[in-house]
Amino acid sequence: MKNTLIKLSAFSLVCLVGLSACDYKNKDGVAENEIDQAVVNAETEMYKDETSAGISDKTGVKVEDAMITTKIKAAFLAESAISSMDINVTTIDGVVMLTGSADSLASSQKATEVARQVAEVKQVNNQLVIN
Repeated sequence: MKNTLIKLSAFSLVCLVGLSACDYKNKDGVAENEIDQAVVNAETEMYKDETSAGISDKTGVKVEDAMITTKIKAAFLAESAISSMDINVTTIDGVVMLTGSADSLASSQKATEVARQVAEVKQVNNQLVIN
């Protein structure tokens, strides 16, 4: 269990470093591609280590939920129509909940649309408050 927490922490750190390196105004998608590649690399290592260690399915679901949340947050950063700093993303068993605030109804709807585009997302519950 401790080993899994260390790996999850390392994965989170990789994702945060990738997100912090993202150039919000980058129009050519280079930063977004770098984030996607960092997420894929971290995910591959996590699953490889889990398989060899025989980690339970429940832990795999938690890791997958963390991956979904990270992918959605990265997609929000790349989307100029969304003020991602005011949106919280929580994922449980593939169901995503968006909380916080959005500057407009269009921004709120765009956040839902972007979250739904992540392949592993089963459902999006938008609880955003319009400012």
